[in-house]
Amino acid sequence: MKLAELIAQTGEHEAVIQVLCHLLEAERTNVFLVKDFSDSVVKKTIEIINEYKKGIPLAYLLGNTYFYNRKFIVTPDVLVPRHDTEVLVELAEKKIIADSLIGNENSPYRILDLCCGSGVIGISLTYLCNWLHERHHDLTYEVVSADCSAAALEVATKNAALHNADITFVLSNLFEDVHGKFDLIVCNPPYVRTEDIGVEDKWVLKEPRIALDGGIDGLYFYRRILATAKEHLRTNGMIIFEIGYDQASALEQIAQKNGYHGVRVYKDLANRDRVVTIRV
Repeated sequence: MKLAELIAQTGEHEAVIQVLCHLLEAERTNVFLVKDFSDSVVKKTIEIINEYKKGIPLAYLLGNTYFYNRKFIVTPDVLVPRHDTEVLVELAEKKIIADSLIGNENSPYRILDLCCGSGVIGISLTYLCNWLHERHHDLTYEVVSADCSAAALEVATKNAALHNADITFVLSNLFEDVHGKFDLIVCNPPYVRTEDIGVEDKWVLKEPRIALDGGIDGLYFYRRILATAKEHLRTNGMIIFEIGYDQASALEQIAQKNGYHGVRVYKDLANRDRVVTIRV
């Protein structure tokens, strides 16, 4: 069967491409070069697409997804990584590089990935930390990733092994079992309003609610984190949050109420508010 026929039969375009890339272990461009797909590949693709149409996220069906151009293991125990979160990683990288240019007073430079889920943020940052250390051996780094879900940490640990990332994983309800101070805290907490879960995306209903539900107004975890985060930040430290598209103003008020300053908002590729940086 040809690609166009398979897409027409399933009624799915992007999902079919992703499934074929997975089944053939091929790059996206190479999939388009295949003239005819075998019956076995067509059959398996249709089976997966049928499950996908029932509301099961494609990443769960395939067992992996891509984030920041790297493949990560994904299971129903973790939130499926979104490309919007890459904005957070990019800003974190800029902070790490800027701090490295003025010298690392604190050794090691400590990074905390709070509510780490599958671990994609912390693992992505270790690539930059390793690169900086290789070029300047006096710069050392420590990445700590924390989550309240043991199942999520198991997935994150597998992803760290997959990427040879040296990360310390901590089972912790926010800061409860996290020790020491950090130069940078990155966090993609649950921030969806309870009543909004699954409203615009039925596939979200299959993802762990604990990773999505931010309470009545979606701001519950921001309040909890900012109430005590200063105790875990070094001088000139920064927190970088992912936020909902309409939460920037409310989060700025929460930050100011708790004595933080230098709040800045950054947009995603769809020009919606997506990330906030906060300084102590």
